[in-house]
Amino acid sequence: MPFGAEEFREWISALYEHPEWREELRRLVLTDEILTLPAIVRELAEAQRRTEQRVEELAEAQRELAEAQRRTEQRVEELAEAQRRTEQRVDNLGKAVGELQRAFGATVEEEAASVVEVVLRRKGYRALQPPYSVPLDGEIDVVLPVEDPAGQRMWAVVEAKARLSRRDVQAWSQRMRSEGWRRLLAEQGCPGPYLVYAYSIRVDLGARELAEAEGIGLLKSDGEVLAPKGMIEAAGG
Repeated sequence: MPFGAEEFREWISALYEHPEWREELRRLVLTDEILTLPAIVRELAEAQRRTEQRVEELAEAQRELAEAQRRTEQRVEELAEAQRRTEQRVDNLGKAVGELQRAFGATVEEEAASVVEVVLRRKGYRALQPPYSVPLDGEIDVVLPVEDPAGQRMWAVVEAKARLSRRDVQAWSQRMRSEGWRRLLAEQGCPGPYLVYAYSIRVDLGARELAEAEGIGLLKSDGEVLAPKGMIEAAGG
């Protein structure tokens, strides 16, 4: 049957008066898929919101990680600089210690030279020239050519140590009693015979006992502690 404009308006008016009819008409006209679209859109919007929130959280975590990395790199640079300064200080300290050792060693040798010269002069020996050192393999710290009261020429030789141990005495005695060593010494212009001394600021008890047994003289800053027991002859003597 014909459905005119007037009937259509009446039908629309009836739908407004009866909401349940409108709902029924909507279910008839729209498919289930279309009806579920609003819910799907809401879910997608919520998912999008959560995604954006997660992205923001990740961005914040990345910023924090970048800041932590920056602080770590800065700390590594600070540690590297501290290490460099430490190494520099250690190097400077090593140089200072080396210079101190050289200065102290030179001082000990100079004092040994002065003491042996005074001791022998008081015994009547005459120094033929100022004390000097001989740079052999194992330097002789002090060599002093002298002449005894009878006119015999000889060489006083001194091993100088800040602290004299038993091992030092033993090594010094073995060197001076070595024929080959005395031959090398003669080649340096010190043919012998030799008055053999050891000088030290501090002498271990074992060192003194061995020096006495080996016949080596001992000197300290205040003079002669032990006199040499005779001389060691020249090489081949």
